Amino acid sequence: MTDHQLRDSRCRPFRRLPAALLLILMLSCAMGSGCINSLVMLSKVMLGDPVQTSAFEMATRINLKKSERPVLVHCSSPDFLTIEFGTIAGDVQQELVRKMRRRGVNVLHTDTAGRILDDRGGKFDAQFLAHECKDTDFIMHIEINEFSYMEPASHTLYRGKAAGKIVGYEVRGQDSSQPHAVEIFAQRFQVQYPSSHPVPVDQTPKNVFIRRFVDNIAANLGASFYNVAQSELYSD
Repeated sequence: MTDHQLRDSRCRPFRRLPAALLLILMLSCAMGSGCINSLVMLSKVMLGDPVQTSAFEMATRINLKKSERPVLVHCSSPDFLTIEFGTIAGDVQQELVRKMRRRGVNVLHTDTAGRILDDRGGKFDAQFLAHECKDTDFIMHIEINEFSYMEPASHTLYRGKAAGKIVGYEVRGQDSSQPHAVEIFAQRFQVQYPSSHPVPVDQTPKNVFIRRFVDNIAANLGASFYNVAQSELYSD
């Protein structure tokens, strides 16, 4: 065997290494050097940025963007949260609707549900909305049951926490005199912002932190209705 053939035979195993194994080796080198941020960039280069299917589509097999069917979104909160935080539910709703529209979901105006529900004292009623709103195929109700922006037992640290439930309805029988809402989707949600560590109050004004927290809540809720890149799910 010639020297060239000998060198070639030694290199062949490396040429046949699967891409996944090469990625593992490269990741190990990156971790060893302490370059943690390079892991994200490296995975995107090797594997791309995987897209996560929305929870709504996984449950119903309906892609809201592709279907182009109109969606009505309404956020609500208990009276005690409204008294303490004012329009927090409306703020989340406005930001969520904006994000859904930007992702190509056909969402009705943010005030549509509110104007209709005013006749019922503002209380959410899916059947009433299905009967009165002739322009929607889906009704999404987000109920925010918990909301806070201070780290527990601290007056010097911000950390937002929110929790609640999403219920999705499909409006059926629009062509009849008795359209009705059928529940087709339900999911609880829990959000913590930032996910890593709290923010000192002397570094960020309260209204700025709450605005960022509301944006983060809306982004987390949005992932239930439209597909997102997995890298977006792990960013604050």
